[in-house]
Amino acid sequence: MNCGKSIVPDSSGPIREFMKWTADMDFRLLSTMIDEARLGNRVDGSWTTQAYTNIVEALRESGLVGLTKNNVKNRQKSLKDT
Repeated sequence: MNCGKSIVPDSSGPIREFMKWTADMDFRLLSTMIDEARLGNRVDGSWTTQAYTNIVEALRESGLVGLTKNNVKNRQKSLKDT
């Protein structure tokens, strides 16, 4: 017996973003990061907000649809660890 109480799944919870990166995607990312560093969008070892915006936009224009700033940040961390 339900007694008027229903359990509603929490659909507003965090969604796990998972993307499998290929060597081609890594190459595009690193090339774009080098371009941004040359433009001066890396200050004291940290990327500026504009740099991340430019990186995501450049990757989307190159055909990598669905990328977010978080995908780029997480991949950068993964590449640093290897």
